[in-house]
Amino acid sequence: MKIFDKAFRVMQQLEQHGHEAYLVGGAVRDFLIGKTVGDLDIATSALPEQVMEVFDKVIPIGIEHGTVLVRYEKESFEITTFRTEGTYSDHRHPDSVHFVTDITADLARRDYTVNAIAMNRDEELVDPFDGRGAITNEKLVTVGKAFDRFEEDPLRMMRGVRFVSQLGYKLDHDARKVMEEQRLWLKRIAIERVAVEMEKLCGGSHVKKAVELLVDTKLWEAMPIFCDHPELMDELSQDIKPLGSLAEWVALCSLKSGRPVMDWVKEWKLSNAIKQDALNLVNIMHSKLDAWSVYQLPGHLDASYIRLMEICKHTEVLDELSSFRTQLPIRGSSELSISGKDLISWFPDRKKGSWIRDLLLACEKAVVENKVKNDRIQLKEWIMHEYDA
Repeated sequence: MKIFDKAFRVMQQLEQHGHEAYLVGGAVRDFLIGKTVGDLDIATSALPEQVMEVFDKVIPIGIEHGTVLVRYEKESFEITTFRTEGTYSDHRHPDSVHFVTDITADLARRDYTVNAIAMNRDEELVDPFDGRGAITNEKLVTVGKAFDRFEEDPLRMMRGVRFVSQLGYKLDHDARKVMEEQRLWLKRIAIERVAVEMEKLCGGSHVKKAVELLVDTKLWEAMPIFCDHPELMDELSQDIKPLGSLAEWVALCSLKSGRPVMDWVKEWKLSNAIKQDALNLVNIMHSKLDAWSVYQLPGHLDASYIRLMEICKHTEVLDELSSFRTQLPIRGSSELSISGKDLISWFPDRKKGSWIRDLLLACEKAVVENKVKNDRIQLKEWIMHEYDA
């Protein structure tokens, strides 16, 4: 329970001011399962304004929905007032929020029973929907009717598949049935939110089971690009393994579908960082593994490349990659012994232009391929000889 010590002290502060406070959500779920606990979220009977009176450092990150961020002993805790919710006309945010004083009413608004368990400072549980039973039986069951929960926020369907990947649990029959029948509801959700769930899904220990669920329920029909490639998700399910990032998933999908990385980035509205990593991975997957291709692959993608090669049944690359990486004479352009200024001084009659960049790249490649040593004088001689200067 040591991980909860600081959270319990925060809760004690609230209780000393006459309010109830509980740990809720994923922290309680993961503790009961025996998994590593992540963010510690607290639910309280105190109104946001009352929470702000108790603590010195409070940031009103979602005060209209009852949520504030409390900084306590150099850590941050989201504290949310017990609440019930109205309808979800935008399928994301409730149209209205009503603050209540009953923790059970608050738990009733949550998605799955495993996430609807609260714990007080005495380690006593409030579990009105038998979330512990679901954990024991390794099942994902919605709080209330699956149809209602998914209609409110269709992203809960994707969250369910993500929990299957992370926990290895089986989705309840009713939830699975509604997911299949109403799968196109997911189209109502901003693709950025779906992408966040997909990224978490990809890294789950039971990702194969989750992708098989996407196939069985045909939830992929509500996803960009997948809906145009009916065979793709099924093909992915055959050999998929836990991945380290969404960039790996995009690279794998691009390789399997033949659709360029840029299509995936555009349709899924992904970041430039994901785009660049995915492009680098696809490029090396299409290249012969040699010093130059390894040099061009950023070091942080080595593990990603190996995972993708294993999925694609090429298991011999680990030693080769490591060998090329350790023998590289330079690790980046900043280590090159010459710069653009050197080229300008050596070719004073040439007008500045793209030739400088191109020649530096040629030098970089020559050094990496051991055609010339990374030495200023030797590089100058090599340039003069190769380019008849």
